[in-house]
Amino acid sequence: FVETVPRADVAVGGSIYSGASGFFPLIVLTLLLVAGVEVMRKGGGFDAVEDWLLRSVATSVRRTELTMVLGTALVNAMVTINTAAEIAIAPFVSTLGQRFNINGYRRANILDANTSALGYIFPWGGGLLAGYSAMLGLTDQYEWFTEAMLVNPASVAPFVFHGWFLVAVFVVAAWTGFGREYVPDRLSEEVSRV
Repeated sequence: FVETVPRADVAVGGSIYSGASGFFPLIVLTLLLVAGVEVMRKGGGFDAVEDWLLRSVATSVRRTELTMVLGTALVNAMVTINTAAEIAIAPFVSTLGQRFNINGYRRANILDANTSALGYIFPWGGGLLAGYSAMLGLTDQYEWFTEAMLVNPASVAPFVFHGWFLVAVFVVAAWTGFGREYVPDRLSEEVSRV
């Protein structure tokens, strides 16, 4: 048996380790959100919000879809991480859609498209802050890149055209009913699993 002494110049690193450790805060946030939703379910808060939405806000198919779109917008304003926002609002979108028999694909598209778009629109969102933090590093890296060239994330938000366009498309689709399908509209195998 040979005793080994750890070397000071050896460390764990690399893309796999960095990637896994980089996702740790997201994992913790997601677990906390799932736990919060479960506490709301067990305590009756989830049912109270759901009943209020169904009784006073989502009273027609159009209003239900608009509620889904605006609900995802509200949650994304608070939690700009796509996965966490989807986990937080998905039970409401599912219940509202089932009430009016809205096809599962349409509910999923409303949920996913809006969380994907809105998470990168808000100045406090990850997409704009990632770009801003990358620009901050350029001031140290390049002599010609000065502080005056930094762009404030709040001034960029109106120019995230893809995100705003995607939200507008879903608001218009919910308002006009464009592309709306109900669960029994298609009887193929891929829809029957919904």
